[in-house]
Amino acid sequence: MMNGQTIIYELALQEAVRRQMDIIVRAANADAALLEGSGMEKNQIRNVLNVAEESRSLAVVTNFIRYQLGRSQTGPAWRRNGFGVHVIEQIESSEGLIARQAGAVLERLRPKVGQVLPEMADEVRYELVRYYLGYLHRAYYYGAETRQWNDLRRTEEEA
Repeated sequence: MMNGQTIIYELALQEAVRRQMDIIVRAANADAALLEGSGMEKNQIRNVLNVAEESRSLAVVTNFIRYQLGRSQTGPAWRRNGFGVHVIEQIESSEGLIARQAGAVLERLRPKVGQVLPEMADEVRYELVRYYLGYLHRAYYYGAETRQWNDLRRTEEEA
């Protein structure tokens, strides 16, 4: 059973994450556009998302991407335009999308929940990675099916 503090935290977390969605979606769209002409199969990004949903570990997710980069069958698509390495940087790097957006989420959480514990920060990163990979999958599917890659490259100003 959830106590009042847990419910407040969960609601505050959902609101703070929701406020980052536009940035996450735009980044996922632009990143998916790197795959134009790659021949990547549509399920490959979904497989990474599945790993993220099952593992709750950023290291496990990036290890799986490195595995894809190294495979003879899937590697060329993942290496196209530096895509795989870029996705790893988005997830792992302190300058990457996930770290930047997690910081924004945690800043929004602090006034509502007080002290942000390390496990809270980890939960935020896991949540954002799952969203990012989900939107990346959707964007790639769109680009691969429609060949409208430029739709994915649009900037915020053009949207």
